[in-house]
Amino acid sequence: MASDVAAVPTARSSARAIILLIFVLSGAAGLIDEIVWSRQLVLVFGNTTQAVSAILTGFFGGMAIGAAVGGRIADRVRSPLRLYGLLEIVLAGVVIATPITFRLINELYRGIYPSLEGSPTALALLRMALAVLALAPATILMGATLPVLTRHLTRDGHLSAAFGRLYAANTIGAILGTLAAGLFLIELLGLSGALAVGAGCSAIAGLVALRLARTARDGSGDPQSAERPSERPPDLAPFGASPPASAPARRAASPGQRRRGLALTVAFVSGFTTLGYQVLWTRMLSSGTGNSTYVFTVILMEFLVGLAIGAMLFNILRRRIGNPARILAATQILAGALVLVGLVVFIGRPYEVDPLRTFASVAGLLVLAIPVVLVTTVFLGLSFPSASALLADDPETTGSSTGTFVSVNTVGSLAGSFLVPFLFIPALGSPHATALLALVNVTLGVGIAARATGLVPARRLTAVVGVAVALIIVGLSLRPGGLSSTNEARLRASGATVFAATEDEIATVEATDEDGTPRLWVAGVSMTVPTVDVKLMPLMPLFARPDSTDALVVAFGMGSSFRSAVIAGLRTDVAELVPSVPDMFGFYYPDAATIVSDPKARVIIADGRNHLELTTKRYDIIITDPPPPVESSGASVISSREYYEAGKRRLNPSGIVLQWLPMNVTINDLKAHVRTFDAVFDEVTIAIGPAWYGIYMMGSEQPIDFDHDTIRTVLQRPGLLEDISSAFDSPQRTLEGWTQQVTDLLWLSGSAVSAFAADGPMITDDRPVSEYFLVRTFGGDDSPAATAPRLRAATPAANR
Repeated sequence: MASDVAAVPTARSSARAIILLIFVLSGAAGLIDEIVWSRQLVLVFGNTTQAVSAILTGFFGGMAIGAAVGGRIADRVRSPLRLYGLLEIVLAGVVIATPITFRLINELYRGIYPSLEGSPTALALLRMALAVLALAPATILMGATLPVLTRHLTRDGHLSAAFGRLYAANTIGAILGTLAAGLFLIELLGLSGALAVGAGCSAIAGLVALRLARTARDGSGDPQSAERPSERPPDLAPFGASPPASAPARRAASPGQRRRGLALTVAFVSGFTTLGYQVLWTRMLSSGTGNSTYVFTVILMEFLVGLAIGAMLFNILRRRIGNPARILAATQILAGALVLVGLVVFIGRPYEVDPLRTFASVAGLLVLAIPVVLVTTVFLGLSFPSASALLADDPETTGSSTGTFVSVNTVGSLAGSFLVPFLFIPALGSPHATALLALVNVTLGVGIAARATGLVPARRLTAVVGVAVALIIVGLSLRPGGLSSTNEARLRASGATVFAATEDEIATVEATDEDGTPRLWVAGVSMTVPTVDVKLMPLMPLFARPDSTDALVVAFGMGSSFRSAVIAGLRTDVAELVPSVPDMFGFYYPDAATIVSDPKARVIIADGRNHLELTTKRYDIIITDPPPPVESSGASVISSREYYEAGKRRLNPSGIVLQWLPMNVTINDLKAHVRTFDAVFDEVTIAIGPAWYGIYMMGSEQPIDFDHDTIRTVLQRPGLLEDISSAFDSPQRTLEGWTQQVTDLLWLSGSAVSAFAADGPMITDDRPVSEYFLVRTFGGDDSPAATAPRLRAATPAANR
């Protein structure tokens, strides 16, 4: 009998350990799903401010609803563990179906878009509604899982104990999911394969939970918490009071609305500032790295590691916490102070990065992010579960209490992920927006401390305002010139002339001059210089199709291609994702205002891929100049097979699509790009840029021919010869010289293109292999860098 009694706690502990493990799986599945869905929905709605806002609303809105509703249902069911298992299994099926749902949403959006194109408000509401429709079935189920499991584990124990353990387990799972998806799964299996892995994790978690629930019902085990009422530690003290000494006192001082209100306030602020910091740190730390997907993976990983460490610290310290208000005040103040220190000492300091050395940048970023991200998020991770200690331990309402708590935190996350990038950053810039969030943390912490120590309201307000303002003033004055973007600081330190520096909801943008060379910087990366290769982009298709009248340029850059197309007499649309980029046009060309005001010119602030797929207009020439480096996160959406197919649909019968591809790739990666392009068009011709910076891939359904007479006729249009000859690296200056130069640029055409590309993987929306290359890089791919001499040497014999 004694042995049976002794075995009960062991069985309970084992069951609880299994539950925590399956919630690790659940956390991994959640992050895998989120990463994949974000990429897939950007293809539907674009990567604009309004589109991203719609996606975030759909994701966090569903999570908040799921947490609130799931917690209430959990209080009413006999077996919350069984409910959790069913939620995970249904979720697995919904996740598998989301690609179909997204395709249906895409068709619906594409069908309605033309009728609402002139109404931004109506379009924003449409995107919001469709995003909620697409994501709600899955995210509502996801949001319900934490309060349901917390209800299960608190049937015989403390709410804060169960919540802290589950929050830590789920965050650890999120770390694993981030690393798995970002480093391996998408490269090896594609987006659909990664999503299947996420669904599999959810299904396993659900099946194990159902098995545990059945074991408990059959009486062969007890998966409840190991903490029975007689084994509980002393209850946590009411807000602003000392720990009670006896059980009757505990009952008399049960948590009231004041404690619950504080818990919800901390939950909201934690969600708001945590997601806000994630957005801000990612932007500032990734500046100049080339925005590789691995950069984002590293920052997110360190962010989640810090939260997990904080949650685990709470689980260790929980029994020693007398008054939760004290630890909440301390964590909020310390988090805000550390953010300011990191902002000034680390992020505000110029540091050298090379966007073409991805893994070197990632390694440097990993070290830099430790004092900036990891240490601060430890305190943020400690604060959120500590606030759960303020919630009532009533076993009849723990589900609804936890659900409301998580729901408010999720709403705060939604507010942070929306307001910070779309309001705070454009208005203040990333550094000052970060300081503002630090002010929020410090103000909340000082307010909690002042109230807990019994200060009268007037003195409490004075303490809050005084300490917060003092911290911000100190933070902003630690460095001459205040706070500026990392790249601006780096440029000024190098002696560059900065004509203009701004930041919008998408990226930082600087117009500079370095030793007489104008440059455009976006997200800390030099996008382009006014080279002859860029000026020729609209002209190469025009030499083959001199009767062309309408052109589309995807990516504005310095405006060189757009300007050349307008000078050539083409009715030219240009689609640019970053709103501030066209504003820099005048720093590079004195006639910028004249070009923009030309009736034939139209600047469209939009996601280029999205515009191409949704417009009903047809073009004779479509030009795409992807931002460097080509492996940057999101670049594949304008160099994938599906993108080229969208361009093909928008061409007039004899139109030409031109895709620029820079040389800073390996021969094998360049072949993958050529292979993808060649698979879409019946006729493909490739030329090498005169300055050897990259290649022009030209595709059409009709033969692409170049002859000297046509080239000469096009070059005689007013202003064209002068424009291309004015480039600092122009190899020719005369009409005859350029006429011969153009034909000399031609490299491959017809069957020689396929012979060069050979067999191998293509770049598709589902398999963005140009962005994910870790396995290939460290798996023995020793392909040399693409250079013009190597490409000439690799020309198939039939085309020499």
